[in-house]
Amino acid sequence: METTYQLTKKQNFFQKNIESFVKQKIAPRVLETDQREGFPREILDQLAGNRLLGMLVSKDAGGEGAGFFDFCLALEGIAEVCPTSALICATQDMGARIISKEGTPDQKEAYLSKLMAGEAVFGYVLPQLDMLSLVLNDIPLSGSKEDEGFLFNDSECTIINGDAADVICLFAGNGDLANGFLIESGIQGLAVAEPKGMTGAEARCMCRAVLDNCRISKQYVLGKEGEGEKIWSELLLEGSCLTAGIALGIGQGALDYAIRYSKQREQFGLQIAKFQAVRILLAEMATKVEAVRHFVYKVAAAMDQNSRDRHKLCSMAKTFSSKMIMEVTTDAIQVCGGYGYMKDYPQQKMMRNAQLTQVINGSNQSHQLATSRWLLG
Repeated sequence: METTYQLTKKQNFFQKNIESFVKQKIAPRVLETDQREGFPREILDQLAGNRLLGMLVSKDAGGEGAGFFDFCLALEGIAEVCPTSALICATQDMGARIISKEGTPDQKEAYLSKLMAGEAVFGYVLPQLDMLSLVLNDIPLSGSKEDEGFLFNDSECTIINGDAADVICLFAGNGDLANGFLIESGIQGLAVAEPKGMTGAEARCMCRAVLDNCRISKQYVLGKEGEGEKIWSELLLEGSCLTAGIALGIGQGALDYAIRYSKQREQFGLQIAKFQAVRILLAEMATKVEAVRHFVYKVAAAMDQNSRDRHKLCSMAKTFSSKMIMEVTTDAIQVCGGYGYMKDYPQQKMMRNAQLTQVINGSNQSHQLATSRWLLG
């Protein structure tokens, strides 16, 4: 099925609203958000106030009822200025969406409205960053089934937002135990380590966690028992699409700044924008960003149209966009010279966060292997 897309007048208007919101509410906090350690709940409040935390939730469930195309437009606009805020927005929306789709009535009542209002922080288990597999059974989180639920002993995992999350989505996939779980951070037997400093998006921490003598009741199972693989696959699918959208925004932001800088910076009495080497570099950057934009929009449209190729396209878009944007942000630093490497300037921040898009929601290599299986069988 051929996937088509074209921005509507409503979407163009939405993009302008996002641009205005980012300029007024996000941009003044960019430096603080990038350099701080600890989750920036004030950013979550701003995102909620602009009704961006329930975009992927249906209107019947209290959300905005938007599609992936619209949400990628939002993430693109936010990431142009503050990639960390875009990552926070994407994670929170993914949590609200998965609960609205798979949660029990009690789980929806307990968490859905709080996530969309920014009153609770969502966290979820990640594939190991050095894994070359996206299969649930390869996650090193294991437990045993009991009469009243599941027991986890000496099980380790990595949780995004682990230090700040109020509700955490876990997955366990050893043998017959292929389930998703929705638990609260204070559950007995769950110990979350202090977050390790990351090169990019420091406010959105990845934390090591240990489950030891941790009993999880059946009431915390997400979806039906045994459906963990299906839910896990959907989470990675959606996360890959959104990561590509964020990468696009990072690249556009880096390109825009490089263009502005080249017109302001003078050497030998000339704007560096007059130098052929700089002009060629900017042209290459713009070409890569535009190629990523077309791919991301195509994939977002495929998600909204429920295309049968969406799994393959999402993996391809995630790897392609993050790779291209890593190159764009590296070149953006070159345009700015030594200033590009300084923390007071945005280019180094863009490069650090571009690198993050290559490893979150499944490493690029794991997605490339998945793509090869779809191609070769």
